[in-house]
Amino acid sequence: MGKKRVIDGLAVLFSLLLLSGCNPDSGPYLEVVYPSGYARTSTTWDELVPVEGTDCQLRAEKAEDYDKTYAYDLQILDGGGVLLYEFPDLGRRTMRGESTENGAVWICSEWWDTIHHNGYLNGTLSKSIILLVDMEDGAVLFQTETGEDQLYLTSEGTRCYFYEPGQESQRHWFGLVETPAQYAQIYYRDIREEEAMHTVYTFDYVDEPEIASYSDSQSRARFYLEGGVIRVVWESTDRVLNEDGKFESVFSEKLVYEISLSGEPHELEWSA
Repeated sequence: MGKKRVIDGLAVLFSLLLLSGCNPDSGPYLEVVYPSGYARTSTTWDELVPVEGTDCQLRAEKAEDYDKTYAYDLQILDGGGVLLYEFPDLGRRTMRGESTENGAVWICSEWWDTIHHNGYLNGTLSKSIILLVDMEDGAVLFQTETGEDQLYLTSEGTRCYFYEPGQESQRHWFGLVETPAQYAQIYYRDIREEEAMHTVYTFDYVDEPEIASYSDSQSRARFYLEGGVIRVVWESTDRVLNEDGKFESVFSEKLVYEISLSGEPHELEWSA
């Protein structure tokens, strides 16, 4: 009986920990919104994902060895659903794509550590694989893998733009050395010099701005891609009285950042 009571007590403690904020799916929501209006959110479960600027679509198809590897193949379909190209093990249920002026498409496959959401929670992005695919023959013109929390936003010319949350200041060596806080930022990497990171804009917050209306208010950052400008809109929930006389949580806009992608990127070219 004593052992059973201990086990029951541990189960209750675990449940309380989950309820008290140890939920791995906690954190600000993220959204990426394209000029067409298509948005990728934490609740987007589309089987077919549109490639912005084209009539093509992306699909994640379970690989033949999915039962062992849990891997997906990345498929590109035309507007009628006909398979055009397939890339083994590069597909995810969280993918995005956009066209270039040169007949190629950028594709981003994302690995998120979320349970109850389909990604897009700040601080849960493990990695991304970014591809540049020639739609004439399916050739991969460029491929790279990013690190944790480096959220791909868009590409212009040879530049790929990312959002990365910051890090709080930390103390090391028994508190004798302090690493200063790093603020959230938008930066780009040029595919001709991939290792170099060029900061475009540094925000005035580390992980998220202080916009909460109350202690358990939820927050959300929306990234609007508007051609040469990235508009970042931070929202948080307010308690609003509805028609039934009850309060409900409604997102309200709190902060807006207009970030110009200044400087002309090099024209995207490749050998035919």
